[in-house]
Amino acid sequence: MEKVLDQFQFERVLSHDPRSKLVHILGRINGEHAIVSFEKARYADTDIPELASRTCQLVDSNHNNIYGWGMGTVKLATADTNIKTIYPATELHIRKYEHQQRHMIIETPDMYKQITLPYIQSLPAERIQWVFNILEGKSEADRVLYRSNDRETGFVVLPDMKWDGTQESLYCVAIAMRSDILSLRSLNRSHLPLLKNIRDTAYQLVKDKYGMDKDLLRLFIHYQPSYYHFHVHLTAMSFADAPGVVAGQAHLLDTVIDNIELYDDYYQRAKLPFTIGERHPLYLAHTSP
Repeated sequence: MEKVLDQFQFERVLSHDPRSKLVHILGRINGEHAIVSFEKARYADTDIPELASRTCQLVDSNHNNIYGWGMGTVKLATADTNIKTIYPATELHIRKYEHQQRHMIIETPDMYKQITLPYIQSLPAERIQWVFNILEGKSEADRVLYRSNDRETGFVVLPDMKWDGTQESLYCVAIAMRSDILSLRSLNRSHLPLLKNIRDTAYQLVKDKYGMDKDLLRLFIHYQPSYYHFHVHLTAMSFADAPGVVAGQAHLLDTVIDNIELYDDYYQRAKLPFTIGERHPLYLAHTSP
């Protein structure tokens, strides 16, 4: 990562969210696109007692009765920024991180078959090579919290890169070993053993490792997912604004299981909503004349 940052040549800001303190910038390295993301980290518990004493270069901006506002620099002993790099970055990566109007698509089964599925099938296999690196133990093996190599019901659980390590913002992901489930649309009764195994194992794993009961957790599946290899997100309920928990994107795992138990082909017959940026190829395909 240090080598990427040293060679990075800034081109433009893709997006900047002042609420989340997250900025994505686009640049080039050796003629190829690269994306670097910077996100202000939460304060470490050990730093909080010293915040006032470590504040310097303070500039007052306003004062009214007992209230004061200002800007300053807080010099901390711990790192204060999360950094993510994507290099080389594809045009699809750029569109994903670039600020754009998001739209809600209500996808019918026919729309899935005629538009969404061909789009998924057109994606090059190397796009998710990083997933297979994890499943095969070639990458991030030291981060894996749980592994089952069963070809039908196995999966790995590892912390999501968005997690800062605190219980309040717990965020993990369970990635299935099998590669024949593209998305929520693929699921039927034959997949219930996998879904229930992920649910039950995740609850027990988080209880054993972090002391959190299942009613403190949210397990959900994205549609559309960010990558088309089946995975389930695990977040703490206290992480209220966790990425991707919004209606129109997140489907609770228990609800998915219940729907399939009621109707084997529920996700092949249902209309499914999803949100997507207006410059995403899938949005353009769904809205073209």
